[in-house]
Amino acid sequence: MSLSACITVNAPMGTPTTSNNTGSAPVVSGNAVGYRVAASHWGDVAKIRQEAQRLGGEVGAGRLTKVQAAQYLNRYRLNLVGSNQIDDSMYEVYQKAALDSQRGVISQEQSKQYIISALKGWQQRWGSMSNKPANPAFTNFLMEVMDLKPLQ
Repeated sequence: MSLSACITVNAPMGTPTTSNNTGSAPVVSGNAVGYRVAASHWGDVAKIRQEAQRLGGEVGAGRLTKVQAAQYLNRYRLNLVGSNQIDDSMYEVYQKAALDSQRGVISQEQSKQYIISALKGWQQRWGSMSNKPANPAFTNFLMEVMDLKPLQ
């Protein structure tokens, strides 16, 4: 199914779990040793995937534009897991890719490569980050879609 920024979302792989939304994702200090994502993280990734699939259907049916779907998905992720540096940054990339694709400035493949490039940048920075967010669910959703190793 086509998604707002011209990426394909596969069918859900499991049943989502309940999330504890605190409005803002907690940050975990320290290096990768001892780091763990929030208990609700993978369930939150699944919920974002399901919402992305729903919105992709709306785009495919012509009821939403790619940019509108990206904005709805952003509101959904903010309500679900809150704001964090990585997800906020990746949403900006995602929204730009959707806008440029919708305007015909870039192709679907270019949109995908733009997102992949940003994701790989976060993968490189992740190991040396001192304040890692506990629930980078939107970013890991995109990692999953792009078949990249998740942040964990």
